[in-house]
Amino acid sequence: MLPRRISWGLAGAVGHIVASLPTRGSHIFDINRRHVMEPNGLNVRLSAVYRHLLAGMTDFLHMSSRSDDKFRMLVRVTGAENMADALSEGRGVIAITAHYSAWELIPRAVSLLGHRVGVVSRRLSHRGTSDYLDGLRGRSGVDIIDRGEGIGRLMRCLRDNTAVGILIDQDTMGVESDFVDFLGLPARTPVGPARIALRFGIPVVPLHIVRSADGSYDLVIEEKLDLSRFGSDDGHLELTGVMTERIGDWIREDPEQWAWIHERWARRPGWAPGLR
Repeated sequence: MLPRRISWGLAGAVGHIVASLPTRGSHIFDINRRHVMEPNGLNVRLSAVYRHLLAGMTDFLHMSSRSDDKFRMLVRVTGAENMADALSEGRGVIAITAHYSAWELIPRAVSLLGHRVGVVSRRLSHRGTSDYLDGLRGRSGVDIIDRGEGIGRLMRCLRDNTAVGILIDQDTMGVESDFVDFLGLPARTPVGPARIALRFGIPVVPLHIVRSADGSYDLVIEEKLDLSRFGSDDGHLELTGVMTERIGDWIREDPEQWAWIHERWARRPGWAPGLR
């Protein structure tokens, strides 16, 4: 119910307070700062990371009850023709994105371009909260694909020429994963999206959303990737590496809008200890 400018101010205050506490998130952030941010020359404030996370969620809640016209005023889209081109093949699209800025706004923005949209998500441990968030996502006609349902639901959506959003920037337990380079270090990354894309010829489109200085957002939809480059036996791993590289590029552009409080590099190749 609050105006967005007040929510942004509150997010900043809360982010500053939480960043000053000895929480698990602070500990993970410090590990990632020493091993990843500093070697990459990235200057990141934990308070700003929390602020963007909180603001992204409050903007999602705020805009869920606002009209499509107001939503279009908040979220600008660049590269709409790239999504239309990929979907023109009639095989759906695997839309690769990350936990970056207000990623929950992406499905509605793509839906307002006139496309069928689905998102792969996981059920939260608190059923009521999970149902509430899924209800908000579904208001704009977005299909919710529970990761625990297996590949069948995902493939049905793709056959219906749906743009399915998948986030691959975390070390997700319980899914097929392998190590690819991410910001200079091997990171365990889901490879299922790449396998599906290569096996069935599904176009892969990277896209992400960025908060601007005036509080509005820019959704950037990139050109589909050239899948013909990945014909080797390890093609799925190479494709996963390219998708992950794109996410790394987004983070380098504005590192404070990515969720640095996740244990992204906790599992190491060869069962080596995680970052400490």
